[in-house]
Amino acid sequence: MTDGNRLAYEALLRKVDVLYGRYEAGRREPFNLFSVLRKPSDEEHLHSKFLAALLNWKSPEDGVRENLYDFVEQVVAPAVEAEREAPETSEQQADHREPEGSRDKAPPLRAPAESPDRSEAEVGESDAHRAFRRAEFSFSLDGARVEREKHHIDLLIKNAAGQAIVIENKIWAADQWQQLQGYFQRVVEWGLEPTLVYLTPYGHEPSDHSRGGHEVVLLSYKWHLIPWLRRCQERACDEPALRESVAQYIALIRTLCGDSGREFMTEVKKILREGNNLILADELGNAVTAVWLDLLLDYWNGVRDEVESAIGVRDDRQLRDMLVRFLQGQGRGASNHFHYAWPLSDWPSASLKIEARRHEGFFYGVCCHRDGHEEEYERLKSRLRSSEYGHADPWWPGRKFFYPGSVWRPSADALTALRDTKKRDEVVRDLKQLWKTLREPGPPT
Repeated sequence: MTDGNRLAYEALLRKVDVLYGRYEAGRREPFNLFSVLRKPSDEEHLHSKFLAALLNWKSPEDGVRENLYDFVEQVVAPAVEAEREAPETSEQQADHREPEGSRDKAPPLRAPAESPDRSEAEVGESDAHRAFRRAEFSFSLDGARVEREKHHIDLLIKNAAGQAIVIENKIWAADQWQQLQGYFQRVVEWGLEPTLVYLTPYGHEPSDHSRGGHEVVLLSYKWHLIPWLRRCQERACDEPALRESVAQYIALIRTLCGDSGREFMTEVKKILREGNNLILADELGNAVTAVWLDLLLDYWNGVRDEVESAIGVRDDRQLRDMLVRFLQGQGRGASNHFHYAWPLSDWPSASLKIEARRHEGFFYGVCCHRDGHEEEYERLKSRLRSSEYGHADPWWPGRKFFYPGSVWRPSADALTALRDTKKRDEVVRDLKQLWKTLREPGPPT
């Protein structure tokens, strides 16, 4: 690197640092009622409950559920069309677990459709006979009802025509075994025609073991919900309490999606338009990825060394190669996770494991695939439940998260988790204790 390039990099970083100090450093988050009352990632009691209330809201002037109609027309329908038109690549066919959306790239969207004509008799009365039709997707609002947590379905929109929009709402939780497939079958048993919708922060794919081969419409909080919420806010112009509630909910979503510093980012974009700053920033981006790789490698190797010195078993895999594939993004050769694992001699199908998944975070516990090992899986799940290891999924009878969230790119929260030496020591201590516990005789089964 020449002296001139070094000075240019330093000047760019100083400018951004000044802006960060002005807008972000030490910035107090504004009061947010949702964060006070509930954990921000609470899918059931916060997100699904508030979204159901918005979908059921009726205009005070004419009693029309504009939010519901807008959601079907401008959010669900274009996403259905994008799902049916998008070609499936060989990589996607090989591994449906690879997320299609990310925090930096929006999933494909379609231009908003023109609102269908309404007769004079319908205007100002109700939404009972309104319907939307686009391409192969249609949905009538005749007798439409929005239900929450009906037989564990997060949100269910159904109508008198026997149609249903089934929404599975995922913040950071993992898919359960045959979850979407089970919802599909249940709704069909009720005599309804289901459209499965999978709502996540960045619009990523559900797991194969959840979807069961069914078509699933992908929606994201960041790219799909926020624009719809802003329109909900505009429609609540005469209801100050509702308008402010929606504003606070949008702020909560932006924070969850790592997109809260609007003023800061606006000023940074202005700087990047100056001279060669965009080229410099691109080079710095490559350096950020390299440093992020080093930080992850240092953390994982440090935990591995301490655990292995205590248990006397090694995992000799070369983590650097796995991390490179993890940070590649999408496409051929990319990986959605990386991990270390140590076999448990008394549990032939299980291993002690610490893992990272791109859009779920860092976690550890015991891995045992339920498919083909159901008896061992259930025995482990029972023992781990008594040890406060929850978050079970088909691959994990029990696990703990020490950072839930996206870890593909660096963020303030992820960096804090990696630098938290007390939490790191706790992870090591838990893994060593878990190893010891699972080598001891368990209760009779």
